[in-house]
Amino acid sequence: LILQYVSFKLSYDQFHPAVKDIYRVVNDRYQSGKLIQHGTITYSGIGRAMNDDYEEVVAHARVAPNGGTILGYNDKKLMEEDVLFAENSFFSVFNFPLVAGDKSSVLKQPFKVLLSEDLASKIFDIKNGDYKQVLGKALKLNTDSMPFEVQGVFKNLPQNTHLQFQLLVSWGTLVSNGWKEAEHDFTNSDFWHYVQLKPGTDYKAFNKKLPAFSKRHFDGNKVSGSDETFYLQPLSKAHLYSDFEYEIGSTGSATVVWGLLIIALFIISIAWVNYINLATARAAERAKEV
Repeated sequence: LILQYVSFKLSYDQFHPAVKDIYRVVNDRYQSGKLIQHGTITYSGIGRAMNDDYEEVVAHARVAPNGGTILGYNDKKLMEEDVLFAENSFFSVFNFPLVAGDKSSVLKQPFKVLLSEDLASKIFDIKNGDYKQVLGKALKLNTDSMPFEVQGVFKNLPQNTHLQFQLLVSWGTLVSNGWKEAEHDFTNSDFWHYVQLKPGTDYKAFNKKLPAFSKRHFDGNKVSGSDETFYLQPLSKAHLYSDFEYEIGSTGSATVVWGLLIIALFIISIAWVNYINLATARAAERAKEV
């Protein structure tokens, strides 16, 4: 049972084919040499700027949570909390298959949404697995007067992903609703970024280039009133090795996982020693009888 649990925890985000090359951008802030923020959120323009500045970056994706969202279809309403804003490049970085819709075209325009299989079934009463029938349907989100078009349905997410969502909303919706800083900005730091590096790239060597990146885009501490430091964290470590503020996903503890593994090995060792002792005792008893 322990080994099953440890194996599950270590498998987080490993189902992405490019997991070894995917990283999230994390951001530290210093004032007068003192660390005041150690977080996963950063500015909306970071991913694109890294993609433009460094040939090692082959793709980038940014996301933002939407908190609680009220969905309405005809007279049916329900509350959904696992909602993310994302852009089309999300599917270039991550491997979340669609069961209906075209990955190459979704989420490129404002007021577009993607639903999970479970959520689509709840809203549209899909019972036969034919999710193509929901494409083009119009949903209401919260109090928005503009309806949202369903562009696709994605396969239900596995449990071992630190990003959990039932609904994806197109990134352009943020800008259309008046949040201009969401487009390409270096003043508002409420966004999460992921980048994909070329295979074989040493991310630790890449991190050494990022102090210059910070100075180039932030001109010292004029933007946030603090010195900004950016670096990459491997996606495979996002779940178990997080001591960051403003986490977007679920996290665990590597210390607990490795501690449990040691306990499991200790239990196996005790069982092995006991078996040897019992086998030896029985052999000795049998020899005495003979």
